[in-house]
Amino acid sequence: MITSKAQTGINCWIRKQQCPCGERKCYIRFEDGKNEEASSSSEPSEIIYVDVAPPFIGQTFETDDEAFEYYTNFARKSGFAIRRESSRSNQDRGVYSRVFVCHRYGPERHRKSAKAERKRDRKTTVCGCESKMYILKKIIGGVPRWSVKKFVNEHNHELLEDDQVRLLPAYRKIPDADRERILLLHKAGCSVRHIMKVLQVEKGEEEQLPFIGRDVRNFVQSCKKVDRENDVSELLNVCKSVKERDADFVYDFTMDENAKLANIAWTYGDSVCAYNAFGDVVVFDATYREITYDRLLGVWFGIDNHGKTIFFGCVLLRDESYHSFSWALQAFLQFMHGRCPQTILTDIDLGLGDAITSGLPSSKQVFCIWHIVPKLSSWFSFQLGPQYEDFKAEFDRLYNLESKKDFESQWILMVNRFGLGSNKHIALLFSHRASWALPYLRGHFIAQMTTAEYSKSVDAFLKGILSAQTCLESFFEQVGIVSNFRTQAGEQEMEDMHIKTSMPIEEHASSILTPYAFNLLQNEIVLSMQCAAFETANGSYLVRHHRRMDGGHILRVLALKNYFNLPEKYLPIRWRRESSLLQSNTDGWSQAFHSLTSALYAESSLSKERVDYVRKELVRVLNDVRNMSACDGVVLNLECNPPIDVRIDAAANGSECNSTWN
Repeated sequence: MITSKAQTGINCWIRKQQCPCGERKCYIRFEDGKNEEASSSSEPSEIIYVDVAPPFIGQTFETDDEAFEYYTNFARKSGFAIRRESSRSNQDRGVYSRVFVCHRYGPERHRKSAKAERKRDRKTTVCGCESKMYILKKIIGGVPRWSVKKFVNEHNHELLEDDQVRLLPAYRKIPDADRERILLLHKAGCSVRHIMKVLQVEKGEEEQLPFIGRDVRNFVQSCKKVDRENDVSELLNVCKSVKERDADFVYDFTMDENAKLANIAWTYGDSVCAYNAFGDVVVFDATYREITYDRLLGVWFGIDNHGKTIFFGCVLLRDESYHSFSWALQAFLQFMHGRCPQTILTDIDLGLGDAITSGLPSSKQVFCIWHIVPKLSSWFSFQLGPQYEDFKAEFDRLYNLESKKDFESQWILMVNRFGLGSNKHIALLFSHRASWALPYLRGHFIAQMTTAEYSKSVDAFLKGILSAQTCLESFFEQVGIVSNFRTQAGEQEMEDMHIKTSMPIEEHASSILTPYAFNLLQNEIVLSMQCAAFETANGSYLVRHHRRMDGGHILRVLALKNYFNLPEKYLPIRWRRESSLLQSNTDGWSQAFHSLTSALYAESSLSKERVDYVRKELVRVLNDVRNMSACDGVVLNLECNPPIDVRIDAAANGSECNSTWN
């Protein structure tokens, strides 16, 4: 969860915890601070205190915050807390000294009167303790450093044991996983006392809650103080203002029955252009909810030809209903001129799935494995106990199988082995296996967006727009900053690409593809050398791996046929270097041409009348171009071998897989 404080309350983004099985009492508890493969990382829920030696005079720190953190660690382990007491600054040096003191530092306060005591009977913790650390900023080797000038470690009060010191206000934190739970229970009418009992039962008697009822009450009250409706409505005014300054900025919104802003979506001109080139595969991430404003965040991402995450659009929804998701998808399609992606990747969400089925019927929906893996612990660890790690290893093995038949047969064996036959979550996964398991996805274009590396990139993007925000207007501004950085990064610096096989098709690909795409293809070329190809009597080719019966490699046939260049259709434009499309790329001709053709395709595909018109006009334009002079030096470099018809028959467990090139 990502949290920041505002003047009127808190702004708190938290990962959705509602389980996709649909039961209200079933929710996901993410394992904070643990690196699970293919999972998105999240902010640690609690500060981890470590044993440190006492501070000493002359000890240096890079920043004053580092010094405070060090002193905090020492204090926590010693049985007291600290606070920032005072500082000094001037115009030339800024803040140049700070004093950190024990939480009981200062003269003891005496009661003023019986009347004042009755008015507010608040106990004081101040008792005249003199324990403190004084640090001073110095220039050491031309670099500013903070040095301990004075340290006093003498207390006139009892130091607390660990089970007592954890209850000091400085160390009481409400963990990330509990914040949304608290608000959900509060909305259901539960009292603070009841909420505390529920959370304690869920954690177990052996684990103590790191907060008290007062913290829960303060947290709930701080959320109430935020002027939600005014802040959300102000976001609409911000969009209108941006539209006046930037004609390429686009947004859409809906109002509820009370004329209040319900949903709002927006994107930028650069993102629309990027979608024209790289909108074949899209991730729609709707895993974060702002619990103060009660809005669900949805962000559309893509991947460019250098393997970098790019921003396509953003939406804030009032709820997670089918109708809200349907509106969001239609708004996104409107932004992108009606062009649907080939593949859309999401979390498991039945309402969102239904919206995609009806709104994007031609798009393949894929459930990201990096959304599924973090849920496994909540679903199976309690039931399996010490067998859970073995189950995870077997789950991962099945996920990477080649054959659908093998997956289904071995899945049944796994379910029986671990006694999961009646588990509703294992049934949920199997019923949707065609949307997440690799054996079912190998024929669909996913563009490496199910990998752990891409998951980390998306997570970094989300942290960039969600951290350190004080209101929705600031959030909107941060989205613009981060998305502009991602879409305007431009072509990456070309790294050296080393040839591994010396095959002509490898050298040819290295001159066409970006380093990212070439490395992926190069790995396939190397793997193809483990296969043998044989021409059969009917002109087809039998491709076999030297050890496995399943699978062959189509690239092996190219080597057998002495191909020097890869056919053009197997070098998609979305993976090419921009400079390879033209011998001269002046004025960004290549990018503009590709954007125009993509937009033309999207617009013409909306009706048969448009298709007929565009086909007729393209024939006319092509004839005109052929009659034009070609002596200005700008010539397409798209020559390839004459097309041939090659059929690849890969014997795999008695089945045949045919692929035809034209």
